[in-house]
Amino acid sequence: MRAYARGLFELQMAGFRLLPMEGMRGISALLVFFVHFDALFGSRAQSPELADTFRFLGHIGYRGVDVFFALSGFIMYGILLGKPTRYSSFIWRRVVRLYPVFTTIFLLYVILELTMGRNGRLSGSFASNVVYLAENYLMLPGFFPIVPLITVTWSLSYEFFFYLTLPLAISALRLSAWPHAKRVILVTAVSLAHLALTLTGLIGHGEMVMFTCGILLRETISFRSIWSRPAWLRAGSIASLLAFGGALAMQGMRGAPAWTQYSGTIVGIQGWRLGVLFVATYALGYFALSGDGFLATWFSWDWLRWFGNISYSYYLVHGLVLHLLLKACDFLHLPPSLSISSFLLLCVFAFLATALGGAVLFLAIEKPAWRLGKRNSSQAAALHSQACSCGSADLPALG
Repeated sequence: MRAYARGLFELQMAGFRLLPMEGMRGISALLVFFVHFDALFGSRAQSPELADTFRFLGHIGYRGVDVFFALSGFIMYGILLGKPTRYSSFIWRRVVRLYPVFTTIFLLYVILELTMGRNGRLSGSFASNVVYLAENYLMLPGFFPIVPLITVTWSLSYEFFFYLTLPLAISALRLSAWPHAKRVILVTAVSLAHLALTLTGLIGHGEMVMFTCGILLRETISFRSIWSRPAWLRAGSIASLLAFGGALAMQGMRGAPAWTQYSGTIVGIQGWRLGVLFVATYALGYFALSGDGFLATWFSWDWLRWFGNISYSYYLVHGLVLHLLLKACDFLHLPPSLSISSFLLLCVFAFLATALGGAVLFLAIEKPAWRLGKRNSSQAAALHSQACSCGSADLPALG
């Protein structure tokens, strides 16, 4: 079974890999599941305590996207700072990475909206519907005040804005030529300024600061000093895990008023929550991605990594699967109030159903597109190398 799953979900990539990062993506995807499960099924919990628990988990789940942002910042910054990259090539690779799966889900949502969404988001005129669909296909909802056709695409608008602006910033500032310490100071200052402006309410899109969390992590991941010693590494890993759990709990408390009567105002202020999450996610990544210690071992567990490898497909399809499951529950006249055991069984079944949906989408669309993109990138790199060696190319580069 394990060997078969490895053949399906392992990504064969040349060069160095951070296996714990794949596991962190899996944890993030699991957190996101609870957001939509609670929204669609939480009212069926017969026990008030169980309903509060899943409401708590549902609010915690929002932080899964923020961890994705940090990991994206880590990866993209490392790619752009590591070697000269043409802006058009970088953006095209991101388009090829995102759009095959997104287009598949987008078309499914359009079909369902046209056939089942009476008086829904496509009930306007033909022209307004075309504009609305174009806005959604360009991943504008989220960064701009547009009602999304696919709820989770708000985060993709953040991702794409980050992709568009990061290489320009690195190129304009010539960051690759900066001393390492100055880059760390710059990223830290930008992060603190962003958090401060979010705290005062002067800017929106506070979650964007998590991209700089990943950038800061990328710049400092090699700083080990005393943390290389086994005792200190273990202590730091435990502390970072507790801090991350505390950051998640702060978010979860917003959804469970009965648990927050003594929590104070800090839980209700986004800037404070983001600041704590920023520090905790940085610490967790620092110790998990080091390659040593128990966090690295945990996050390198095969099944968790494989779930992380399908996380993009899972992220886009899990909401649709849960809505279909809700329709099935109503068709089968599932009781509106479930016992603890029945509700937990429903939760497990729902997760397995969404995982299956994500796996199918990954194997059918994402993995073939990823392989094609890698093959084209390798061919382009070989042609570029040949051209450079012959002295016949002078391509503009970033960084």
